[in-house]
Amino acid sequence: MAGYKPQANLPFVGIYIAQQRGYFAAQGLNVEISHATGQGEHLKLLLQGSVDVITADAESALARRADELPVVAFALLGQRGQRGFAVLESSDIQSPKDFEGRSVGYKVYQTPDYLAMLAINGVDRSRIQEVPVGFDPRLLAAGKVDVYPVFESNEPDTLQRLGGPTRLFRPSDYGVPTLGLTYLTRQQLVDTDPDLLQRFLKAAMRGILDARDDPEGATDIVMQFAPEEDRAHQLAMLKIELDMADGPVSRQYGLGWETAEQWQTFHDSLLAYGGIAKSVDVNTVYSNRVLESITQNGQLVWP
Repeated sequence: MAGYKPQANLPFVGIYIAQQRGYFAAQGLNVEISHATGQGEHLKLLLQGSVDVITADAESALARRADELPVVAFALLGQRGQRGFAVLESSDIQSPKDFEGRSVGYKVYQTPDYLAMLAINGVDRSRIQEVPVGFDPRLLAAGKVDVYPVFESNEPDTLQRLGGPTRLFRPSDYGVPTLGLTYLTRQQLVDTDPDLLQRFLKAAMRGILDARDDPEGATDIVMQFAPEEDRAHQLAMLKIELDMADGPVSRQYGLGWETAEQWQTFHDSLLAYGGIAKSVDVNTVYSNRVLESITQNGQLVWP
């Protein structure tokens, strides 16, 4: 179950392609694809055993482990986080320090990466007017706020289409450890049926490699699952998601890889800025066991 509606998030795209091009079938799997509404039902169904794999961001994986729920990230597709902070291209804001004296939007709450970015860069938060903006990027295009919180692969392209080209402040560019989307499963499944997860991930990663090699063809398949969406926007989203999957760790070890150091620094930042309720052992949160079994020298072994 994908964590949101059908769209070109990279973990979703890998599944779509694996289904349409027969990669799951080649691994002896009959996969049913469904989508969550964004209200967290995919996690409940995973823990109940009704669903075997979901997509979720790394922050959620850590938060659920802090809640003592037995979830495991077995591939990390987002080597950096999804959130950023957009200003209009014409803005004179050049750094987080320039947020002082400006209006800065937040969607639901002030996120840990935002708070960390301010603290690390010596920003006086008391001098910022923080404004609830929900999920309406038109507020930035209309000049109602100076800084708007975005999901990088989605809203900057939307703003461009509204005639409001933007510049983006990524917390990861300002000293904040961030991680993005994962494939998540139950610890029990890792322990009792790793072969099932190996075959699943092998097919999904083959789909992701196809998307990397041919984003246009991948977008054609996305549109079969998301026919109401704008194709050009989905293509733009996929290209950003592919960029997010690239980082020092994936370049060294291969696509989807994750390290204890990544998770630990991310964990420590979340703990410091309210993203998780308590400390957890990061070695329980992630596992490369499945990925190791289907790759050699960082390359997918197919079939």
